Amino acid sequence: MVLNSSPNRNASEGKTALNPSRTWLRQFVSACVRRNPRTESWILSIGLACTFMGKFLILRRQTLSGGLVGIVHVMSSDLIFFTGVFLLFRMLYLIQLSRWMARGILLGSVLVAGWSVLNTGWLIESGVQFQPGVLWVLLMNMKEVWPLVQGHMALHLGKMVILGIFMLVILSFFLWKLIRPGKLVSSRSFHVRLLCVNLIFFFIVLLVQPLAKSASRLGFSGDILGFSSHWYAVRFVINRSMEESAVHTRNIPRRGERDVDLPTRSRNELPNIVLVLLESTSYSVTSMGNPQLNTTPFLQQLARDGVEFRRTRSLVAQTTKAFWAVLTSTTPVIEQDYVEAVPVDTPYESLATLLKRAGYRSAFFEMSKGTFECAPGLFYNLGFDWAWFRENLEDPSAHLGYMSGEDCRMLDPAFQWAASDSGPFLLMFITSVSHHPYELPAEFGSPSTDTYKNYLQTLRYSDYFLEKLCQELKDQGLKKNTILCVLGDHGTSFRVQMGKGRWIPYEEVVRIPWVISWPGHLPSRDPLEYSCSQLDVTPTLLKLIGFDIRNAGFEGKDAFTPSKPNRRTYFSSWYDNSPLGFVEEYKKVIYWPYIDKVFMYDLATDPKEMHPVTISPEKAEIYKKDISRWQEKSQIYIDAKRHTEQFLYDHWWTFSVGRSAWAYYVP
Repeated sequence: MVLNSSPNRNASEGKTALNPSRTWLRQFVSACVRRNPRTESWILSIGLACTFMGKFLILRRQTLSGGLVGIVHVMSSDLIFFTGVFLLFRMLYLIQLSRWMARGILLGSVLVAGWSVLNTGWLIESGVQFQPGVLWVLLMNMKEVWPLVQGHMALHLGKMVILGIFMLVILSFFLWKLIRPGKLVSSRSFHVRLLCVNLIFFFIVLLVQPLAKSASRLGFSGDILGFSSHWYAVRFVINRSMEESAVHTRNIPRRGERDVDLPTRSRNELPNIVLVLLESTSYSVTSMGNPQLNTTPFLQQLARDGVEFRRTRSLVAQTTKAFWAVLTSTTPVIEQDYVEAVPVDTPYESLATLLKRAGYRSAFFEMSKGTFECAPGLFYNLGFDWAWFRENLEDPSAHLGYMSGEDCRMLDPAFQWAASDSGPFLLMFITSVSHHPYELPAEFGSPSTDTYKNYLQTLRYSDYFLEKLCQELKDQGLKKNTILCVLGDHGTSFRVQMGKGRWIPYEEVVRIPWVISWPGHLPSRDPLEYSCSQLDVTPTLLKLIGFDIRNAGFEGKDAFTPSKPNRRTYFSSWYDNSPLGFVEEYKKVIYWPYIDKVFMYDLATDPKEMHPVTISPEKAEIYKKDISRWQEKSQIYIDAKRHTEQFLYDHWWTFSVGRSAWAYYVP
């Protein structure tokens, strides 16, 4: 036995002699192969893979071909983030190698992967990053967000079933591993070596990122996809926490504080005002902007008989903000909130409160849900005598989609209100059917499989609503002494999937229609071509009926007075740190805070904004400071500790805590 074993031992020793010592790298790789990666590594890898697939789908959908360099360009930020998470987890293991630490790391990995899935879905739908602040708003209003989620699930039922089964399996596996984390690698040297490898990879990606960006052929589309990552979201949160605590706030005038002189004509001679906002209506898809579409022929006729303000733009691509801008002539808060709806003790000065001085009464009607963004609180803050929402109808058969309804069903209760008292009135509507998912009453036509065609059909329905509204004014004998003002709240873009692209301020998002008609008093004229803003609506209507607004201090102006060529009309997306900018004549400037980059377009020669104009770094810095200053000045102060509870408009309990508010319907 001894003799037989000797050759084997010698052979083994000879083999060792040929390889006196394994390299550090081979030892490390061998150790990784022998030890299965921990569960959190698999979960994070799934999150990274999901992010990669989402961005790859967007590149394919937009027919962008950037090759391997383009992939690195759009994925480098994600690789930096996920590698950083791996580094953090490895350091935590070095600090304390225990099962409780393993459970905490597992939970962290699930949160990161869940964020990745959520971010990818939002990115595919909207074209931009899912902001942390947006998540906070959604979580605070989950009751109102759930119908929106249901709407998307219904549109993709098959995919949702598969995803649900997959998520159930993952959840079961996660819970099992949370209870029994498994055996930990006790060797500290193993964790140190893994930390070193991760650290090397982290710095390699940091070095490669600017090189890939400069060599990529994806251009601006690549920049958008590149900044739409967890890395930039975390950087933004950190930067915000490091900013100065002092916040620029405005004193918004309250009821009675604007300095205006009332009309000289008697109360009985004052005209009624009917103000209509068209949901998600871009100027480019109206019959004025594109006659071939034939979407709004009645609105086009109103424009011919009255006045069309052809170059009007919205301030923020969100309806609550549009209400505020239109009715107060002040800039809404440029953040992902609806703080304007937090009920206050004294209403803000608005079109409704100013008209009330001259004897007007006011009411607002919409077929969207009143619970959404505490709409009753908003219109109470704006001084409206009455506000009516989808819940008031108490007829679910009129509901369309998760928020909309048959807009024509508003007309009967609205004109009943108008006839309930004498004297002039302000009657305001907003349409709803042109909001996603673009559903129509069955009698108005069958839905198409093409989302864009459905959207155009909803615009035709909105035009039909306008026609019925004017017919009702005529039947009630009100048409001759009623000013009809119609404009969009914001537009939408179909450059991204599902027609929900309103978070990137393309012209089809920020440019809206605006028409004023007053038969017998406002003669028809050629469309007015100078720049206008939603801020101009209240000053224009007040001056039109005889108010002296010279000392009112509005941010907007009378739109019948030509604007100077250098007037800047500002705009922003809804969420904080979003792209924002201004239009000056035909020059459009957009600042993207995430990538800290300024773009300029010549709308006269490049109306689709495909080719940015070269600007100097010095000029870009001036634009950046001006745009940032405009956003900073939009803040309003709300006591973070204040709690309110009020019963409004006979049916609505409203509650608020700090900068958030809720409304509940009481039948």
